[in-house]
Amino acid sequence: MEANKIRLLEFLGSGKRTFNIPVYQRNYDWQSEHCRRLFKDIEKIALSDFQIEHFLGTVVYVISYVQPTFMELVLIDGQQRITSITLLLKALYDAIQDEELKEDIYESYIINKRAPEALRIKLKPIESDMSAYQNILSNENINTNTNIYNNYMLFKSLVSESSVSPDQLYNALNNIELVYIQLEKDKKSENPQLIFESLNSTGLSLTQADLIRNFLLMNHTYDEQAKLYKEYWMKVEKLLSNNKISDFVRDYLTMKTSTISTKDKVYENFKEFATNPKSNFDEQGLLEDLLVFAKYYSYFLYFNSSNVKINYCLEQFQQLKSTTIYPVLLYIFDDCFAYKKISDDELIEILNVFISYIFRRQICGYPTNALNKIFANLISEIEESKETLYLDKVLSILSKKSSSGTFPRNKEFEIEFIQKDLYKSKIDKYALCQLENYLSKEKIYFSNDITTEHIMPQTLTPQWQIELGKKFEEIHAQYLHTIGNLTISGYNSELSNKSFIDKKEIFKTSNISICRNICEYNNWNDTSIRDRAKKMFEIALKIWSIPEKYNSEKEKVGIIDYTSLYSILTDINITGEKPKQLIIMDMEYSVSSWKDLMRVLCRELFELDSAIFYNLVRHKDFTGRERYIINGTSDNMNSPYKISDDIFVETNLSAIDILNYCKIICNHYQTGDDVYFMLNKNK
Repeated sequence: MEANKIRLLEFLGSGKRTFNIPVYQRNYDWQSEHCRRLFKDIEKIALSDFQIEHFLGTVVYVISYVQPTFMELVLIDGQQRITSITLLLKALYDAIQDEELKEDIYESYIINKRAPEALRIKLKPIESDMSAYQNILSNENINTNTNIYNNYMLFKSLVSESSVSPDQLYNALNNIELVYIQLEKDKKSENPQLIFESLNSTGLSLTQADLIRNFLLMNHTYDEQAKLYKEYWMKVEKLLSNNKISDFVRDYLTMKTSTISTKDKVYENFKEFATNPKSNFDEQGLLEDLLVFAKYYSYFLYFNSSNVKINYCLEQFQQLKSTTIYPVLLYIFDDCFAYKKISDDELIEILNVFISYIFRRQICGYPTNALNKIFANLISEIEESKETLYLDKVLSILSKKSSSGTFPRNKEFEIEFIQKDLYKSKIDKYALCQLENYLSKEKIYFSNDITTEHIMPQTLTPQWQIELGKKFEEIHAQYLHTIGNLTISGYNSELSNKSFIDKKEIFKTSNISICRNICEYNNWNDTSIRDRAKKMFEIALKIWSIPEKYNSEKEKVGIIDYTSLYSILTDINITGEKPKQLIIMDMEYSVSSWKDLMRVLCRELFELDSAIFYNLVRHKDFTGRERYIINGTSDNMNSPYKISDDIFVETNLSAIDILNYCKIICNHYQTGDDVYFMLNKNK
C-alpha cells in the first residue's frame, strides 16, 4: 500500500492515466447541493488571493493496467468527487477564452491525446453514465435525464455567474489537495473489499444494496466484473430498481435462513450467509440465484407476472400493507415456477389462503407485528409438514396456530366484521372494493379516485336525527364506521350530508352494486345497518374463506404452539415450559429462562423510560411474600437483579409469578401490545 498527499491537478494530470470507475460502483449521484458546496470552496480559494487551501478527501485505487506511458487506475473510493471535478474542468474549458489554456485543460485532464482508444478518455464512468458523459465531451445529443448532465450544466451556470473569472477558478484548483491510497492488486493484506468496507463503515455514503453489489463483484478482474454485472446484477437492477434491492435481499435472506435482518444489517448478514460453507454458493452462483428470485420479487412489487389472477392476489398484499409475507412467497413462487411442485391455479389458491389469514386477523385485531416471525418460520414448517397437498400444508400449519398467530374462525370473524370500526382501521376501502368485485363483473380498481362514503353521515343534520329516532346519538356512535354503514363511490362530496331519500336517488343510478343494494331499504337506522352488515358478511365469508375442515374451533387448553409468538398479557399455562425469545417493540432478545426474560424486560423498559420504573419501587403491585419484588435495595432478596444503583428486582420466583409480574410491569408502561415471547420446543 502506498499513501501520500498530493495536489489535485497533479494527481489528475501526472502521467498518462485513465480513471476507470468499475461496474460495481453506483451511478454518479451527487446532488446540486454537493456541487454548489464544492464550487463555493473553490471560489473561496480565489477570493482569498490563493492564501487558503482545500482538502478534497481520500481517493483509493488499484492499478489494473500498465503500458510504458499509460496506466489505468480502478477507483475503489472517490468516484463521486473525481467525476464532479472533471465536470467542473469541462465547464471551465467551455468558459475560458485563452486557446492555449483551453488546450492544456482538455489534453491534461479530460482526454489522453495519444493514448490507445480504450484509454483515450481520462475518466471512464460506469456504463449507465458513459453515454451522457461522452455527449457532454462532444456537446452533442446531450441526455437531460442524468445527474452527470444536470451537474455539468450547474457548473457552467455557477462559472458564468461567479464574480471570480474562469481563469482564476482554474488556478484555484491548484490549491486543492487529496490523499491517495494505492493498493497492490494481488496482495491479500490489501484486499480492496476490506479497504472499501473500512472507508464506508458509517453506512452513510452507500446503501446496503451498493455494499452487496461491491462484495459480489469487487474481487474479480475488471473483465469478469463487467461480465457478471451485465449478466446478473444489471438485470436485477432493471427488475427492481436500486432503491428496492436492499429490501429484496433482506427478504431473500429471511427465506434462506428464517432469520429477519434489521435494515441496517442486511449487508453484514448477507456476507455471513455468502461466506458460510453450508450455503454452497460462489459469487456467480449467488448472482444467478438472486436474479431468479428478483424476478419473483418484481411480481410482488409491480404485479407483472404473466398470470392476471396471480397479479390480482399480489396487489391485495400491498393494499393490506402486509409485505412481511414476501419471504415465504419467494419460496412458494420458486416451488411453482422453478420446481413445478404446484400449478398456477394451486398457487392462486394458496395466495387466497394467505389473504384470508391476513385480512381476518386485521378485522379481529390480532397484532400485525407478530406476522414477521410467523412467516419467517413458515418455510421450515412447510418442509416438515406431512400433508400431501401443498395447499393442505399451508392450511394445516396456519389453522394450528394460537395466540398472536391465530387464524380467526368464522364465528369470531363474523362478530368482528359486523361491529369493527373499519374506517379508522384504514382497511375500509380495500374491504369494500373486494366486496364490490365479488358482486360485479366489472372490477373496481383500488385507487385514490374511489372514496369511502358513510350512508349515515359523519355529521348528523336535524333531518338525520329525526330519521334515526330518539337514540340517534347512540346509533351514530355505535354504527357510523361499521361495514353496514359504508359504501364506496366516486362522488363523495356530492353525497355529503344529504338525506337518505336523496342519497337513494343517487345510488339507484350508480354502477357500483353495493351502492345500488342500499336502495332495497325504505329507511336507514340501526336495524337497516345491522341487516346490511349481515348480508355483506355472507359475501365476505366467500371471499376471505377457510375450508370447513379447518374451521372447527381448536382445543386451546393444554396446547402449546412453539412457532407462535405469545403476548406477554396472554393467559397460558407455562408450567414446564421455557422461553427462548423475547420481543419488545420489534426488537428481539434471546433468553434461556424465565428469570432471564424478567431481567431483559426490566432492563430494556428501564432504558426506555426510567421515570416509570422508579415509580414501581415499593409499589403495592410488587409486594411479595414479606418483601418487595422491586425495591431500592437488595436487602431480603434471594436473587436480586440490579437495574441501577437504587433499583433491584427479585428474580427468585416461580415461572408463573415471573410472567404475572411482567404483565403488571407492562401494564404500567402500557406496552402490553408490543411485548411477546416464544417458547422453546427443545426445553
